Amino acid sequence: MATAAAPKDLTIEREAQAWANDPYEHFGYHNTRIHSLEREHVEAVQLAAMNMRLAERREQVAMLGKLADAQGIEQVDSLVALAPLLLPHDIYKSYPVSLLAKQQYGKLNTWLSKLTRHHPEEVDVSDCDSIDSWLTRLREETPLDVGASSGSSGTASFYPKSKRDYRISMTGMRVQLAQTFGEDPRPGDIEDKIHAIIPLYKDGHASMGAFGKYSCEVFAKGDPDYWHYCFDFKLSSDLMWLAARLRAAQAKGDVGKVDVPPALLARKAEWEQQQKDMPAQQLAFVNRMVKELAGERVFVMSTSNLLYQVAKRGLEEGVSGVFAPDSVFMGGGGAKGVPLPDDLEDVIQTFFNTPRMISAYGMTEMNSFSVLCEHDRYHMLPWVTPYLLDLDSGQPLPRAGKQTGRAAFFDMTAESCWGGLVTGDVVTIDWDTPCECGRTSYAMEKQINRVSEIQGGDDKISCAATPQAQADAMDFLTNFGG
Repeated sequence: MATAAAPKDLTIEREAQAWANDPYEHFGYHNTRIHSLEREHVEAVQLAAMNMRLAERREQVAMLGKLADAQGIEQVDSLVALAPLLLPHDIYKSYPVSLLAKQQYGKLNTWLSKLTRHHPEEVDVSDCDSIDSWLTRLREETPLDVGASSGSSGTASFYPKSKRDYRISMTGMRVQLAQTFGEDPRPGDIEDKIHAIIPLYKDGHASMGAFGKYSCEVFAKGDPDYWHYCFDFKLSSDLMWLAARLRAAQAKGDVGKVDVPPALLARKAEWEQQQKDMPAQQLAFVNRMVKELAGERVFVMSTSNLLYQVAKRGLEEGVSGVFAPDSVFMGGGGAKGVPLPDDLEDVIQTFFNTPRMISAYGMTEMNSFSVLCEHDRYHMLPWVTPYLLDLDSGQPLPRAGKQTGRAAFFDMTAESCWGGLVTGDVVTIDWDTPCECGRTSYAMEKQINRVSEIQGGDDKISCAATPQAQADAMDFLTNFGG
């Protein structure tokens, strides 16, 4: 049933447009201003942006139009009313996996075109013979830079992210990480080139490759002398998919049946060698950066355990305070099931000369990263509307008190597709109690779990949309016309 439209506030409408199009420019790249807004005002702008984006995207993104039409939703009069239009994260791997095995990239373009406002179906991919060549062709001939992941289940996800979306993501990293909350940004925080140290790949379609490339644009300001990466080659989406299919086959106890093209299966040894060599190469790379860039301001995105190895050895050798004190260190990634040492942060901070290790919550399917504050809460940017959904029904939980549920978001800055997403994460938000750090933005507690872990390895996503609307929309998405 269509919801009656509220009278328009043109001032709020204009602000919604500015937030959605380039929020960092609108706020003068000022992190403190961004996280110091009154919540009532933020929610008014969010609601206006939802209706603005809904009016635009339902005509541009076929999957959204189908889901909205099936439920009679043309406008919303509250934030909660948008919940039936949030798309489950696994929709981005809903294509028949046989299309990859048979290298039918034209049909994959048809599927992808229903999820984006851009037009991959117009690109000729008949001569593409790999996932990498297909995604490269789309990058070259459309505004898209499709985000790929192997997926723990063995089915690759393809998210129709645009080049502009990636730049917004990385700009958000710089604005939030390079500034101290409560202070005005210094000119260097915004304008100066900062050495970007990425112990990963030069390029790639997965985040591990793409973020390195876009960090060159945003942190190094395009100067290759300020862009430092470990692997001078592109992370192969084909090899990532091969590894995932091998894991899936092994889990089923049938390693003899791996449904990938024979030419890709022949590259199994190549992938295994890369994985074997990677830890030593990364360690050597970070050690080289320590020597070459001593005293410089740097941005480092790495796993915490890698940084710890370098720092521990350095302190044992009597070295400390390596980089400029306003450098930025973003860690995470754990240690592959091995508990991290108790002195990890102290060792890293002392050796590298950084006041604190920073972590952030985010995903390829969103433009906006939530940065962990000094009180261990992930603060959401005001142009992202958070939801907590009941694990069983998929219905929104009350936006009051302290609640725990499945995380879902609407990101108004999404340029290439619909910004509504239902994740596989379980998070906790205290809607009523402001954080002690002084930021007024909504925040998630540090402890984040996967729904699949809670449900014994499976995640049967329940969404707020009606079951029939969901079924009809999925039939539409996966229908290739024979």
